[in-house]
Amino acid sequence: MAKKVFKGNFSSTGIQDIINQLEQYKVDLHRKAELLCQRLAEAGQTVALQSISESPLGKTITLRVEMEHRTDGCKAILVATGQTKSNDYGTINTLLLVEFGAGVFYNPSDNPKAGEMGYGIGTFPRQIHAFEDGWYYWGEDEKWHYTHGTKATMPMYNASVAIRAQVAAIVKEVIR
Repeated sequence: MAKKVFKGNFSSTGIQDIINQLEQYKVDLHRKAELLCQRLAEAGQTVALQSISESPLGKTITLRVEMEHRTDGCKAILVATGQTKSNDYGTINTLLLVEFGAGVFYNPSDNPKAGEMGYGIGTFPRQIHAFEDGWYYWGEDEKWHYTHGTKATMPMYNASVAIRAQVAAIVKEVIR
């Protein structure tokens, strides 16, 4: 980031001029901080939407950005919400299935955050099929369905990776 130079002389008018320049800089910096926050959130949202759309369960997930404007800058949160599904074995959120996957057929390795978050292949309560090639389940349509599980497309993990990868470039673009 280039240095900002404020010019003026040491008269009362000159000092007031420097104060005005500083106030304008403060307003401009606050605007740029909000723009930076927005652009980073959008970068994550774009990647998350792409990952969500790769899953057959993607239509059960909603994604939004919550922006909070504050006196010290801005805060943005990328929020994904899935539908809750229940069967005889328990209840699960479709976002967890899309983020962490189900079954080894599509997921030979865990989401990199699985251990930290406590989710991953074989962690669903009372599951007995996670490490099999496939299995049958009783669907909401009251019919048996064969499945290999759910592929983890990791929308939130991929969004966080994309945001971190783009921070420097977006900062340079916004705070020039």
